[in-house]
Amino acid sequence: MDYKADEKVAVDHGDEVHDAHVAVQLAHDVENQKLSPWTPRMFRLYFVLACAYLCGCLNGYDGSLLGGINGMKAYQRYFNMSSEGSSTGIVFAMYNIGSIAAVFFTAPVNDFFGRRWGMFTGAIVVIIGTCVQATSTGRGQFLGGRFILGFGVSFCCVSAPCYVSEMAHPNWRGTITGLYNCTWYIGSIIASWVVYGSSYIDGEIAWRLPIWCQMITSGIVALGVLWLPESPRWLIAQDRVEDAVKVLATYHGEGDENHPMVVLQIKEMTNQIAADATDKSWWDYRGLWNTHSARRRLIGVLGMAVFGQVSGNSLSSYYLPVMLKQAGITDEKKVLALNGVNPVLCFFGAILGARLTDVVGRRPLLIYSIIFCSCCFAVITGTSKLSLDQPDNASAANATVAMIFIFGIVFSFGWTPLQSAYIAECLSTDIRAKGTAVGNLASSIASTIIQYSSGPAFQDIGYYFYLVFVFWDLFEAVFIYFFFPETKDRTLEELSEVFEAPNPVKKSLQKRDAQTVMNTLNVTGDAKLVGEYFQGLMPIKLLHQPRSQTKEVSNRTKSQKLGRSKNDLILESVLRVEKTLHELRSAIPNGVQLANSPQTNRTNSFSGSSPDLNLRRQSHAIQTPTSQDQRENVNNLENAVLDSMHTSTTESILQWPHFDVFPLLRHDGDSIFYLEQARPPLAVAANPMYPYVDAEDITSMLEAFERNINFWYPSMSQEQLGNLRATLQTGMPSEDTVHSCLCLLTLALGCASQAAEDLRFTAEPDAAEKDRRLRKRKLGDIYFQLALKKLHVAHLHVDSQSTQCLFFTALYFASLVRPLQAWEYLSATATRCMLLLSYPPNAHDDEAEERIRRIFWSCYILESDYMAELSACPPSGIARVESSIPLPSTYHTHPSEIVEEESSLYFLACISMRRLLNRVHQLLYAKDAGAAFDHTRFPRIVAELQRQLDDWREVLPASFSFSIDTEEAATAAGGFLRQRYLTCKGVIYRPYLMWMLSTSYAETRVPSIPDAMQNCKLCLDACLLHALDLRGFPQTVLIDTWICSLSMSGAMLIILAASHVPALKEFIGSRATLVGSHLEKLFRNWREVSFGGDSPSVDRSMWLIQQADSYIRDCY
Repeated sequence: MDYKADEKVAVDHGDEVHDAHVAVQLAHDVENQKLSPWTPRMFRLYFVLACAYLCGCLNGYDGSLLGGINGMKAYQRYFNMSSEGSSTGIVFAMYNIGSIAAVFFTAPVNDFFGRRWGMFTGAIVVIIGTCVQATSTGRGQFLGGRFILGFGVSFCCVSAPCYVSEMAHPNWRGTITGLYNCTWYIGSIIASWVVYGSSYIDGEIAWRLPIWCQMITSGIVALGVLWLPESPRWLIAQDRVEDAVKVLATYHGEGDENHPMVVLQIKEMTNQIAADATDKSWWDYRGLWNTHSARRRLIGVLGMAVFGQVSGNSLSSYYLPVMLKQAGITDEKKVLALNGVNPVLCFFGAILGARLTDVVGRRPLLIYSIIFCSCCFAVITGTSKLSLDQPDNASAANATVAMIFIFGIVFSFGWTPLQSAYIAECLSTDIRAKGTAVGNLASSIASTIIQYSSGPAFQDIGYYFYLVFVFWDLFEAVFIYFFFPETKDRTLEELSEVFEAPNPVKKSLQKRDAQTVMNTLNVTGDAKLVGEYFQGLMPIKLLHQPRSQTKEVSNRTKSQKLGRSKNDLILESVLRVEKTLHELRSAIPNGVQLANSPQTNRTNSFSGSSPDLNLRRQSHAIQTPTSQDQRENVNNLENAVLDSMHTSTTESILQWPHFDVFPLLRHDGDSIFYLEQARPPLAVAANPMYPYVDAEDITSMLEAFERNINFWYPSMSQEQLGNLRATLQTGMPSEDTVHSCLCLLTLALGCASQAAEDLRFTAEPDAAEKDRRLRKRKLGDIYFQLALKKLHVAHLHVDSQSTQCLFFTALYFASLVRPLQAWEYLSATATRCMLLLSYPPNAHDDEAEERIRRIFWSCYILESDYMAELSACPPSGIARVESSIPLPSTYHTHPSEIVEEESSLYFLACISMRRLLNRVHQLLYAKDAGAAFDHTRFPRIVAELQRQLDDWREVLPASFSFSIDTEEAATAAGGFLRQRYLTCKGVIYRPYLMWMLSTSYAETRVPSIPDAMQNCKLCLDACLLHALDLRGFPQTVLIDTWICSLSMSGAMLIILAASHVPALKEFIGSRATLVGSHLEKLFRNWREVSFGGDSPSVDRSMWLIQQADSYIRDCY
């Protein structure tokens, strides 16, 4: 089966795959591709990587170069040095000191200019250093050249490993990246034999010639990188997705941009880089340690970097002549010849080890080889002692040489292929350059210490120095066993799952399952439910040799995020709002009554009226705005209370005198409450039948619930959802229980979510799409009717799960656009929450307590939303105690940590916005006390409230960001929050508009207000954008259709009123003529898929919008 039949893959947009079938099929197609490492395209890849491999040669060349010329008499005589001692140590160490100095320059060059230019920079600096060193006439110049060489090689040692690991084909990444460090020995072999050959030359040219030869490989690198392709991961991080696709198609996809391997890698990279590669500050290295995952990665990086230098390998490269001297071998030619043979043997060991990294894994190679190295040093210590104590004992000397060579081969077999590869694998794309630079720093520091100290150590204690490495290497083996996870058989992106786990080593040794593949492509689901299908579709090999990325998964109830997260910023903003509003409350009475404020009449036609008592009453004559002398209820300001009978509802706006000239708008005097009360009750079948669904259908419904309902109102934990899934998989029990009721309500909301998804865009769905949505909606209605049959048990129990049943019932009634029933169950849920929070259970249950808190805050949001339009509804009292209830805390609600964090942030953002909105209503529109009717008070309050609103927007995460215009928001969550923002802004600035409308009717001159016209424009802009930016956001369609219809009709009425005032009309412009048709199209699409189609209050709202639209068009 071709995955293209299930989904059109737009690789150049990096779109995510959310369907489990498509995700599994894509992985299946990748696995079924017959890939060969010997195709012409793969040889092109090898040719490209060869240039990067030469950077490894640069480092290896210097390792044997200095070790070789250090044994040359001509070199020792010219600089008056011996082969050991502190002077020799500083010459060796200066190279690493240069590398240390370059560390903080390497990462910025790699991140901002790319891997190619990092290699180019390093090669040019090496050429300069070679010229300085080869022409040295004194020790100072020689040390300067060594410093410059180290500085340049540091760039190459950061850029090249990153480039190789990111360009390597996933099927052979272990081998390809392992070969990079093996090229160290190619440089070492060349240097060793060049030194050996030049030893037959007399004079100083003997040691200068090998140094000049160092320019050969650096020159090839400097020229070669100009024709190399850039790393695809770096290209995606720079938003150059099309270029990345071309690179991957050329080198991984046999020239086909739609090759499954190319498609899969692009999706993996875009998913991870979009989530992680957000910090572009070159100086900010906090990403290396500010999370549990990052710290575990850093342990691997630093451990590998340090152990790779201090395991004794530096002795066999830089100090091999000294080691041979300790074994009694002093002949210069023989020493130099052995110095040339050693890297050849090590090279073959490294090549074999590189191939085995993908066979036996990284941990076994590292652990067993380092234990063997410890044994080698123990033997070398004994044989060196024998050869020095018995100079005629040739067997001891030969045994020492043999063990030195065996040590080099074993270390090269286990460690050389992994020194760069393992560091690159430990790091995610966003921190790979910085992490590699830090690893290079640690490596250089360790190398400097060991190289500088080894000279004096050999001079003072001789062969006893080997005993240090006997015990140190054993310590390394233990450290690796406990702290180094296995990275075999996982892509670079997939390793996030390993490092995010509480115990990365344990996680890395577990076999992968079906869930890993789905998480890789950002598809939520449970492997238990799709396991049957997955196993039938995919070869067993894929389950054990995966090629795809997985999202970070961790138990959030057991681990805490450290550092300053977005949660902290949002909570800090909420607290700042609290503090300022308290200060505002205490300051308001001081300025309530001014000497020049008229007090003759406190009545104002904008004061609103009770929907159920005064709707039929003719509006009063307009009065001049006056100062109010009422004091606000202090208790109401301490909590985010939205009191009954406030004057900011749509029905209150309809009573403005400006609509006296439009009597048709008030032709039906019934309030919204009476319209909804007169509706026929919900029809419930006597004996509804359970629908037939398979495991895949259940998975789809639960996933829809998880990414919608549980994202907006995250009250269900992963453990709880897993229990529901297990019950649904085994079959619904016949008895009526809270658990079975919750199962049915979850499925009902999942089906409703499927019907409401992807209506965000204004394109009208075709007939087949409408039919699919209606079938999902009807299926949800059946599950809801089944749940209603069991709902009585939820009323009889008093615990968190029964409360959750009541809350889900309220949500489903909201999706049916039955506001009175939704209100009834919201009130019942709120009362139950307050009871449970007042009397927590004796048995301490953190999950149950957090669930109740989250349901409490969800009720707070929804109850306030309903009271904003049904102002006469009796509040449950939940808003009057909200300041004493803790805000949501850590709770494991989603399998992906990224989604879970976004859900928590979104929930916090909605809570803080609703609290601010309630206080706006209370401060400005509380009946008989609101400051909106006092021109001496509201300007200062409006300014402060706007500042708080801006603070709220500033701390939103990047994924929820939005612009204040008609551009499409990046995400549905961001678009919904923009609607909240514009609602709040319009309500905040409405007093200025009310004041301007009042002055247009006033018979006497009224005092002016600074910036009144500008602030009126802000109010009107907010109303216009609120309507024009409305989309079919899932939360709007599923939960807020009723609220949204009333809010939009209110916005249209405000625009209509302003359009008949010449001073305000110019602020609106022709944009107003676009609103009506835009809203009509949206609501028609929603209602056609059974969202609000039978609601009389939605009918009323749509009729008001149409009438207002016709009047507005007459004005323009």
